[in-house]
Amino acid sequence: MNHRHKHVFSFVCSACIILLCLSTFFQSSTAIISENLSVLKYEVNDVFVGNLKHVIQINNPTNSKVAGGKLVVPIIKNGTARHYVILYNISSPIGQPTILSDGSGNTYAHWGDITITRKQNFTVEINYYLLSFNIRYLVNSTLIADYDMNSDLYKKYTQSEELIESNNLNITSKAQNLTSNKNNVQEKVLGIYNFVIEHLRYEAQDEERGAFWALENKVGDCSEYSYLFVALCRAAGIPARVQVGFAFRSIQETLEDGHMWAEYYLENYGWIPVDVTWRLFDEMDYSHFSSLQSMPEVIPYANYAFNNTIGPEPEGGQTVQLTRSSSPAFSNDFFAENTIKTAEKIKQSKFALLIGRFLGTAVIFPSETEKTTQTLLESQIYLQNIIDFWENSPHNAQSNVTSALETAEKASQSAWVLIVKTLAIFISIPTVMLLIASVFMKRQQTKNESTIA
Repeated sequence: MNHRHKHVFSFVCSACIILLCLSTFFQSSTAIISENLSVLKYEVNDVFVGNLKHVIQINNPTNSKVAGGKLVVPIIKNGTARHYVILYNISSPIGQPTILSDGSGNTYAHWGDITITRKQNFTVEINYYLLSFNIRYLVNSTLIADYDMNSDLYKKYTQSEELIESNNLNITSKAQNLTSNKNNVQEKVLGIYNFVIEHLRYEAQDEERGAFWALENKVGDCSEYSYLFVALCRAAGIPARVQVGFAFRSIQETLEDGHMWAEYYLENYGWIPVDVTWRLFDEMDYSHFSSLQSMPEVIPYANYAFNNTIGPEPEGGQTVQLTRSSSPAFSNDFFAENTIKTAEKIKQSKFALLIGRFLGTAVIFPSETEKTTQTLLESQIYLQNIIDFWENSPHNAQSNVTSALETAEKASQSAWVLIVKTLAIFISIPTVMLLIASVFMKRQQTKNESTIA
């Protein structure tokens, strides 16, 4: 490479470095602007559509008749922002159950007067269609309001209960120690979460031990992790509750046991999920399905309960299977179908904006990038409103779904257009620079030839 070529090459490299530096600066500025304008409580990172089958089998292996039996099964509900569930089938040998409910929002299927003859079994199958979300909360400490200590919610979920002994002196002392130097509620909760992770060692238990036992013995399974976390939160004056249900590590997995996790409450945010056992803080995957929460009034914390008045105590067991499918209940449901499409378009938009960030779209097209980012934020807020409203205000949820999809599609299209335009510039700038360099070199060569001549 001769001297003139080196100068041209150096010029091109310098221009590229300056472009990248400016890109980083503007990307940071845009991120700050977007963060300040964002009013999202949580973002939806993924969506799952499928089926869940819950089978409970009560076996009588003896030669004696079991009679006067009662089976109670908590029903998966839509009480959280993580899943939308349609119960479409309940089958049993004795027909449909009676539906019970309690003051904590739990719903139960109840079968009474069950008789199981010798060497026979009683089997119940419950089937659900599922629309579930992977959600991560975006808690801004400046938006957290003070608790209304006179509210029913605050009083209920800061009191002590069986297995969650938040008034135990050891627990109250530990809670005070963990939270006294923290500035806000979320920092206090995070301190409690980290303590439980570090303090407990996982070890399966054959019975429910409770929060105080876990604190003293430093071991436990998902129940003890959740009991201790909730008890420490309540002792610190932070409303918290247990969630019981099913959690899957993978699709197509079949479970024989349930799972327990927790939630804490923040004013202006609502109930926020924490699975201490699975190391999930302020987030929840799409494979946790809740059927029972604090404080259950019909049965203890369990996936089902069976008892009988006549004959030997039978054996019980369950299987729970999660499968992915395009559920007919959702494919024919305008609301659910568009909710799914919105979540997918938002995911595509976020991916496209991420690519654009590395390409420098913010420095080349700053106003268009900011506008696209704001459009994406609007679509995320629409989706959040859909999920928040669908249980208690379906009309509001329906009114948001069309706007959500339209806005998400607009954000996705704009993000990809920005990438195409940026790539076009990246291709054209070096081409123009090389052409200029070529002309310059040709003129220089002509000048040199004229000088020699």
